[in-house]
Amino acid sequence: MKESRCLTVATALLTLVALKAYIEWTAEQDEQLPAPQDSRWHSSSITPVTPVWPSEEDWLTFVRQHFNESLQQLRQTIPRAKAYWNAKQHQLFRAVEGRPVHTNDSQSECSGPTTAEKTAKIKDFESYSELHKNFILYDNCRTFPLLINQPDKCNGTKDRTFLLLAIKSLPKNFAARQAVRDTWGREGEPGGLPVRTVFLLGTGQSRYGLRLQNMVAFESRTYGDILMWDFEDTFFNLTLKDFLFLNWTLEYCRDVRFILKGDDDVFINTPQVLSYLSSVDSHRPLYTGQVVSNASPFRVHRSKYYIPESFYVGPYPAYAGGGGYIFSGPLVRWLHLVSRYIAFYPIDDVYTGLCFHALGILPEAHPGFQTFDIAEKDRMDPCVHSKLLLVHRRSPHQTLDLWKQIKDPNLKC
Repeated sequence: MKESRCLTVATALLTLVALKAYIEWTAEQDEQLPAPQDSRWHSSSITPVTPVWPSEEDWLTFVRQHFNESLQQLRQTIPRAKAYWNAKQHQLFRAVEGRPVHTNDSQSECSGPTTAEKTAKIKDFESYSELHKNFILYDNCRTFPLLINQPDKCNGTKDRTFLLLAIKSLPKNFAARQAVRDTWGREGEPGGLPVRTVFLLGTGQSRYGLRLQNMVAFESRTYGDILMWDFEDTFFNLTLKDFLFLNWTLEYCRDVRFILKGDDDVFINTPQVLSYLSSVDSHRPLYTGQVVSNASPFRVHRSKYYIPESFYVGPYPAYAGGGGYIFSGPLVRWLHLVSRYIAFYPIDDVYTGLCFHALGILPEAHPGFQTFDIAEKDRMDPCVHSKLLLVHRRSPHQTLDLWKQIKDPNLKC
């Protein structure tokens, strides 16, 4: 037993040493890439801006005027059915009828029906996958400890954070996060517009979870950009991750002007994004990306997007693809509010679309977002990527190569 423990400790130490070596190696590679202060980072089309945002009272008035009406419109689009989510959501609709909008509503941890009451509502519950079962059993749990925090992430800038890159990642995806840091996710103030980056993580799965957590803690001490909560990081918990990120933003970055939520395997042309955001009307709520319309649940069991008919029936609302989308920072408060009236759904971008619909805000399609990738012949063409805002998906190696090419002043397109 003692030898086994010694072996475990030795393995963990070797893993940490390997991670340290990787981080130091990637730091050396920075010499081959433009530094954060390099003039090539700046886009000639980006100029410092100071948009006048609506006051908090104006946003509150906007929500009060539209909330009840838009919530009722959403209610009409969701079929009344015995399916678990449909029934639960219509129960929530009935519960909020005639209630005023409050921004300080509290929600107790894991409140709601018991396990027996939940499973009794789904006749074929035993046929569900473990992911589906766990989602249902814990879908009222919305409070989890923050294991790794960055409380000063949005402090220390002359102006408030212009763009917050909130990147969903898994504990094991060290190389993907490093590629983001070395390229489009670098923090700085290009054109006088403060850009900050955070990676959103739950805890690792399986018996390697604790080792991964220790490695991520080391990574966080090195770079200061990790947010990790104490919940198991699975595909169906991405909705929970989004909700907890809203909590964090309200407490630590509530004055952010725009948020770009994306995966760690996207390629983002940050100068193009900043150029676009510098031109938008700052008084108008923004929710933009590649819009998915007229979608319905996947009924093929082998798909990771599979949704049983006994769980949900009906179409999906139009939503921005979860690979990457942008929304106005002041909307965080209202998304957090409305999420208390919308039952958690296992597909995170669908859930986000539901919340925006409940606020009366529809997604706007932008051709620069290509979350389902582009033509195969263009996938490593720097000229094509130089005109896009975001494309999904690229490996860490591809991301490094593409960024180096599009930042090359000798690139001819």
